[in-house]
Amino acid sequence: MTINPNPQLDPVLSGPGDALLGDELLAASHRMAMNRARGARALGRSRARRRILPSIVVTSMALVGAGMANAFVSSTVVPTTSATPSNASVAPSSQDAANALTLARLSVVIAADQRTLAALSASAAKTSAAAASGGGGPTSSASGSGPGLVSVVAPVVAAPAPAPATHATTGASGVG
Repeated sequence: MTINPNPQLDPVLSGPGDALLGDELLAASHRMAMNRARGARALGRSRARRRILPSIVVTSMALVGAGMANAFVSSTVVPTTSATPSNASVAPSSQDAANALTLARLSVVIAADQRTLAALSASAAKTSAAAASGGGGPTSSASGSGPGLVSVVAPVVAAPAPAPATHATTGASGVG
């Protein structure tokens, strides 16, 4: 047992490799710390590449695509300076007139159907009232007098002329 609390190694008893052992351990520890730091940085970058970058790319591509689509849809054709209207400008006005005519005819038919339904409901109400009061079963009268079903003839409207076919993209008519 030694009495010296801090014993010093005698350089004569220890070999020359023992002095370098501390430096080698220090260098190895430093290399390990550097490798750990490099790995942590690489994990952080790969996480950003996996999680953040795809959403940024998708969002930016969606915005660019939407901008291009908006530019395509919003682009206008430069109007000509001639005074005569072209076939493309005449076709929509005749189409609008045909649509208005068809709409007017449909309005007449719908109004006639509403009148027919009103007459049928009134007739049904009279029949049910007569049945409830004990007047017998429902009777039908050709003259329309008395309780019974009233037959109303709906006006027959000719079918509208078909509109000329138009191209789905350009709106150009197939006529002419």
